[in-house]
Amino acid sequence: MRGQTTEVHSATRGKIDATIHALRDVSFEVKEGAGLGIIGRNGAGKTTLLKMISRVTWPTSGTVRVAGHVVSLIELGAGFHPELTGRENVYLGAGLFGLTRKEIDRQFDAIVSFADVERLIDTPMKRYSSGLYARLGFSVAIHSNPDIVLVDEVLSVGDASFRRRAMEALRSLIASGKTVLFISHDMWNVRRLCSDILWMDNGSVRAYGEAGAIAETYMNEVNLQAMQNQATSLQSHRGGTGEVRFEHVDLYTANGAPSATFAQNDTLVIRGSYVASKAVESPVFQVAIVDIDTGVVVTTASTAGRNAATTVQGPGEIEIRFAQLPLRPRQYVLRLSITDAFQLASYDVVTAGPRFAITGQGAGVDSLADEQDGLVTLPFEVAHRSGKGAPVSR
Repeated sequence: MRGQTTEVHSATRGKIDATIHALRDVSFEVKEGAGLGIIGRNGAGKTTLLKMISRVTWPTSGTVRVAGHVVSLIELGAGFHPELTGRENVYLGAGLFGLTRKEIDRQFDAIVSFADVERLIDTPMKRYSSGLYARLGFSVAIHSNPDIVLVDEVLSVGDASFRRRAMEALRSLIASGKTVLFISHDMWNVRRLCSDILWMDNGSVRAYGEAGAIAETYMNEVNLQAMQNQATSLQSHRGGTGEVRFEHVDLYTANGAPSATFAQNDTLVIRGSYVASKAVESPVFQVAIVDIDTGVVVTTASTAGRNAATTVQGPGEIEIRFAQLPLRPRQYVLRLSITDAFQLASYDVVTAGPRFAITGQGAGVDSLADEQDGLVTLPFEVAHRSGKGAPVSR
């Protein structure tokens, strides 16, 4: 048409195509009773893909073939009305998913019990927290007899207990022959749920196949990018009064090589440089290792009572060494702080510092454990006695 063009002009890039393809040349097939993890950076086309499968968006070319009743969990509680009670919204939401009133009647108690909102079920949903909203929306969806479930990063809402129940519910659906397509940046949850992975990159398929190998390649790339961004990792999520500040914090192996991946029981060396803008008496330097998925502090290391400097001024360095890391294969982040001797005043607080990952010692990410299996691996022995009076076998 006159006055319209598919090209734009940039002062730095010259003539460029104004058309952006959200998806291009994407082709894959998911069998019944399978769990498919869909991973990739923000803007890779993951959500657009699920919207096409759920018929929210139609492709401008190509076809999408879907066999079965699709339930989309792209935004939990999207069909709820805040002025209606939880009870009324159960009937509204389940009706939108295709259930009849009799079917909802039969499922109602199970829906409310799974969401754990019995006390508030007759309260208007505008008084629900975002977590309760998500729990009820998820419960309605999985109890609506789906054949195909599309999940887009919704499990990040809610507490750890709800996330575990939600993962178990999705596993049960797969075990019963249903199909689950699961978008998440949490690689550990992807591996717990899915046997195959579709890796999206700039609207195209980067890789598609067995989950273990693709997940390990993806994590290696993510960790490499994290290492390249370590220099700026201290600039965000930062507080404190500023008398003493970390300048750089880097992670090393026992041999002194910089790294963002470690095997179980490897040595982790943390080296930090700091600057004190004025004389500060007896500061305490502390590093906490935090599990990214749960936010649980696994352990801390502090200079309190250990070779603590009496007074610092100007530049300085500190090194903390964990001789062995009995951590399970997951992602972790360092939380850093510098306080006064009584740990009352905070000079520097970095809540999200450098990240690192524990790998499966050659097993890729196939050895990942559930949250209820703990975060650390401790040595143990097993004794077993079979029958009365039988000797104990170890």
